[in-house]
Amino acid sequence: MTGERQIGGEEDGRAWQLALGIALTAAVVRLALAGLIPLLPDEAYYWEWSRRPAASYFDHPPAISAVIAFGTALFGDTRVGVRFGAVLLSLVGSVAAIAVARRLGGGESALVASLALAVMPMAAAGLLLATPDAPLLAAFAVATWTLVRAVEDEPGSMAEIAWWCATGLALGFALLSKYTAVLLPAGAALGLVLDPRLRRRLLTPGPWIGVGLGLAAFSPVIMWNARLGWPSFAFQLDHGLGGSGSGAGILGRVLEALNRVLEYLGGQMGLVSPILFAMIGIATFRALRRGVRGEGDSRRTVLAGIALVVFGTFVLSSLRRHVEANWPAPAYVAGIALLGAAAWGDRGRRWLRWGLWLGAALVAVIYVQALAPLLPIDARRDPIAQGHGWESLASVTDGARAGLLAAGCPSVHVATNGSQEASALAVHLPDHPDVFSLNVRRRSTQFAIWPGFEEAAIAGDCLVFVDID
Repeated sequence: MTGERQIGGEEDGRAWQLALGIALTAAVVRLALAGLIPLLPDEAYYWEWSRRPAASYFDHPPAISAVIAFGTALFGDTRVGVRFGAVLLSLVGSVAAIAVARRLGGGESALVASLALAVMPMAAAGLLLATPDAPLLAAFAVATWTLVRAVEDEPGSMAEIAWWCATGLALGFALLSKYTAVLLPAGAALGLVLDPRLRRRLLTPGPWIGVGLGLAAFSPVIMWNARLGWPSFAFQLDHGLGGSGSGAGILGRVLEALNRVLEYLGGQMGLVSPILFAMIGIATFRALRRGVRGEGDSRRTVLAGIALVVFGTFVLSSLRRHVEANWPAPAYVAGIALLGAAAWGDRGRRWLRWGLWLGAALVAVIYVQALAPLLPIDARRDPIAQGHGWESLASVTDGARAGLLAAGCPSVHVATNGSQEASALAVHLPDHPDVFSLNVRRRSTQFAIWPGFEEAAIAGDCLVFVDID
């Protein structure tokens, strides 16, 4: 039903060990860079969350705050401390993803998947940053691996149910990382429905037990939202699926939507590399086509369903509004496994080699630019550039605080106009004080839920307002 497992033997073992070695090396490189690249304002914002544990937050569920708290408990409020947990999870996710490829095609498939992950700009750059994508992708990869194991076992058997339970727990952690994890069961369901050999599994208890466990793990986030009037759910639904509000006519709106779709596809090719992006698409389409016909490896049908639902959801979203390039990243967990396990001919293998070399070149450019900017990129478009200058600004701000205290102010508070600016100042000021965000003419953030300057200040206190606009 699922095709033969091509695991075992000396050659397979060597390829698997090499695949693990590549994943470990990539993680070590990320950890080294984590201590060299300045913290980005987004990361500082999530670090601020880690200082105030909660069941959820305005922008995302709580996993990233716990991941950062783990790292800072070991290494302090440093670059490595903030990012250590994310880099560790990147290794977990990489091992899980290449383990899926090994289940499908043996050690050689795992080796291809590991190489692709190592040279994919999205993974090489994005997975060293402390953002919700780090725990999401790790949990997504583990859930995908346990899902494949569930599909390998006899429907309704205790072994299958146990793997569905493991999938549910991994899904729960993914949901605690980012709301887009809901696309995992949706994609798996599509794969189960499309493949005639898998449909009867929907009538067995395993999948439903898994979904129930995932929702149970996610319930604290639901209760937090319910208590506060659903702020996080409302924000993310509008953020991901809301319209752009353009006042253009019908033709103008169509052209804007087309431009956003092309921008979305271009962003994906940039983050994955054009050749690997195309080959992942081909591998996914092949797996889906064969699965619908009831042919080939049915595990691949499930993976193709996951990739299609995640990627397609954001294609639809891009018709209405701008989509960030990293949002569909979970699609590539399944996509990379399919890429590694695909049967490529001589021409396909040549293209694969070219894709890996191109990806490696792109990653090298990204790393060099991050360490010693050489390309003339506008700072507003360069994410790494947004991390520079905060130490100097924090030093000036600290001097202003000291001056006011010397002048007789009993207490001096610091505020900015935005959450990222406030968080970046807080992490760079020597005593890491609470820096308030006034959010004038800005979208609402977690700072709107926390006590603000009005609650903290008393008569006679002084304020240093840092205007970065």
